[in-house]
Amino acid sequence: MTAPETTILYPDRGGNIHTFRAITPCALFDVLSPPYSAENGRDCSYFQKSSVKEPSVVLPSEIDSSEVVWLEELEDHQPPEGFVVARGLYKGPVIRR
Repeated sequence: MTAPETTILYPDRGGNIHTFRAITPCALFDVLSPPYSAENGRDCSYFQKSSVKEPSVVLPSEIDSSEVVWLEELEDHQPPEGFVVARGLYKGPVIRR
């Protein structure tokens, strides 16, 4: 199999907020290293679109509020219904940044 484009995220600060939306049938191969671990401060949170239309937040003037989507964290910290993760142990060569 091949992919038309590979995206690599190396966030240094501010977390790593992302979403995936399939346009055509596909599979997603997401390698997390080190893996999520609440015990080691690498917890994973899941969010949904907020029902709040106008939060009491002042946005910088250069940001168009019509392009902002407000999110709220799912309280139980569990993935949304229908979300499936298959975990496996990476046995390949050492990957260095």
